[in-house]
Amino acid sequence: MLIARSKSAEEWKTIVSAISTIVEEATFEATSEGISFRGMDPSHVALIDVQLLNSAFEYYKCDGSIRFAVRVDEFLKLLKRAGKEDSIEVSIGGAGAVGESRRERGEEEVEEEEEREVTALEESKEKEMVALASDENMLSIKMVSKYTRQYKMRLIESTSSSTPLPKITFNTKVVMKMAQFIEALKDVEIVSDYITIRCDGNMLQLIGKGDSGDAVITFNKGDEGVEEMSSNGESNATYSLEYLGSIVKAVDNADSIVIEYSTRMPLRLEFKMPYMCRIYFYLAPRVEA
Repeated sequence: MLIARSKSAEEWKTIVSAISTIVEEATFEATSEGISFRGMDPSHVALIDVQLLNSAFEYYKCDGSIRFAVRVDEFLKLLKRAGKEDSIEVSIGGAGAVGESRRERGEEEVEEEEEREVTALEESKEKEMVALASDENMLSIKMVSKYTRQYKMRLIESTSSSTPLPKITFNTKVVMKMAQFIEALKDVEIVSDYITIRCDGNMLQLIGKGDSGDAVITFNKGDEGVEEMSSNGESNATYSLEYLGSIVKAVDNADSIVIEYSTRMPLRLEFKMPYMCRIYFYLAPRVEA
C-alpha cells in the first residue's frame, strides 16, 4: 500500500511535467524513503533522474517496494486540475499490491515522525484511502480544497528496465539563479537550435549560431545571480536547445540550477527545488558531422 499526501500538487506537477519532456510512459518506484523515477528518451539523448523524498509529504506511508506505471499525459491532465490551494493524496494498494502489512511488521518499526502525525483523524483518512485504492490496477488521486475531487486512473503494464546513471567526471561547475538561466536560453533560442556552453572558471558564455545571426550571453564569476563558478581548464560543448529548453520550462519554479559538464561530454543539470525534491537531467552533446 502507498499513501502520499501533500499540502499542494506543485511537487507532482513539476516532476511529471519534467518527465513528460522525454517519455510518454513512466514507471515510478515507491519505497519507505520516497517516490522516484529514472528514464531515458527513446533516442537515448536525454535522461531524467527524479525523487520525491518522504519528507516532502505531509503524510507518507509505503509498505515494501511498489512499482507503478502510468501514461504521463493522462497523469499530468489530472494533476493540472488541482488548484494552488488544493491538497492532494495519491494512493495505490490493496492486499495484492503490497508486501507485508503494518500489523505484520509490528508497531515498533513505525517511524517516530509518523507516530506523532498519525492521530485518530489521520487513521480515519488512511482507512478511507485504502478503501479507494483497493484495486491494485488503479492509481487513486484525491484533491481537497473547498470541495473534494476523486479520480481513479488505470495503471499500465511496466515495460521499462533499470536505467543506470552515467559515470562521468565533470570539469566545470556553475551554480546560478534559475531565472537568469531561463532568460539566457531564450536569448539564444532566437537565433539557434543549439547552444554552445563555454567556461574557463572565470567566465561562462552561452553561444548560439544560426542562419539569421549569432548570440553570445556572458556571465562573469561574481556577477549577481552567479553563486559559484569553477573549471579545470576551459570546457566547451554544444547541446540541443529543443531538449534543454523543454526541461527548463517544465522546472521553471526551481530556485537555482547547477550546471556541470566537460568538453564534448554530456551535460548534467541539477534543479534546486523549494521543496524536498531532487531532479537531475542529463543531456548528450551534439555530435559534429
